[in-house]
Amino acid sequence: MTTAPEGNPAESADVRAARAAIEAHLSRTDPEREPDAAGATGSPASPEGRDEGGRDGGRRVDDATAERIAREAWDAVAAATPPPPDPGTDPAPALGAREPEEVTELRRRAIAVARGLHQLGYHLDETLLPGPDMAAG
Repeated sequence: MTTAPEGNPAESADVRAARAAIEAHLSRTDPEREPDAAGATGSPASPEGRDEGGRDGGRRVDDATAERIAREAWDAVAAATPPPPDPGTDPAPALGAREPEEVTELRRRAIAVARGLHQLGYHLDETLLPGPDMAAG
């Protein structure tokens, strides 16, 4: 699957967030992007099926990888979310308690990444897609 190149002004913010998440994931996991002992980097096109000009900046990302990227975004939300109050030590949680700003921002990013991946045509498990009940968050 391919789409217009990155940087298209008509792209939604969600697609841009998804592209940024893909790039971040690939830079952490793609051995071709790591310099070898001589300091050279791998070629962006390879026999493993990566194609120049693809929807992910010249590298192919399958649906399973897209799901891992979306799951990483939601895992960051879960990791930053404080545990619920313990009824044994806090019998009356604060009324109107708000989610920490860091968690709110991570949640916004996870929603944007999941929506953007979906808009780019990746099939994601329904639990990773934001919905009215926010099953993913």
